[in-house]
Amino acid sequence: MKNPLLLLIATLIFALVGLLAIIFGTPLEAGTNPDQCSRELLPEEFRHRLENEFSSWKIQERTNLSSRAQERWRDEKPMGCPGIAMGEFESATQTSFAVLLVPKDHPDAAYRLLVFTPNAAPRTDALKTIDQWDKAGAANNFIHEIQIAHVFSQEWIRKLRVRTKQGILAVDSGETEYGVEVYFGTAASTVTNRSTTEP
Repeated sequence: MKNPLLLLIATLIFALVGLLAIIFGTPLEAGTNPDQCSRELLPEEFRHRLENEFSSWKIQERTNLSSRAQERWRDEKPMGCPGIAMGEFESATQTSFAVLLVPKDHPDAAYRLLVFTPNAAPRTDALKTIDQWDKAGAANNFIHEIQIAHVFSQEWIRKLRVRTKQGILAVDSGETEYGVEVYFGTAASTVTNRSTTEP
């Protein structure tokens, strides 16, 4: 006959494990924590520009993503926000901040992909719009940082004169517009370039 006390202890242990999984496991899933999409993660100057120039827009959050985009986002496993990326996108010595914005009232109606680089070169605007879309389907899109070496071979990195080790991966998970673009800085200029695949 099994010891009732041991069975009770085992039951309590399994219940406790399940409770801990609910409490601590859920926030670890990529993009589920609202704080990961907070504007407070961005430099103060960037936040002010967004408030003044894009007051009717918000950062893309996982709750805004379509079911196809959410599935792809889970596959990417980028612990962060689907509307924010941070990395050395334009310079190997300067961190840039990218945001994917969607309208507050109709998040699927359009998007703007912006890159902000603090202390940009003189006569260069620190804030750039590198992509935009004004048709339905914005819910299929998300961004995150990526290592350039994961996209291009060393040969093409030299040919393209890529000067950064990181880029912005922009994913469109739409059924008819499915595609991937990578934005990165080159030695030729500070303008962010893009390519979908290695030539």
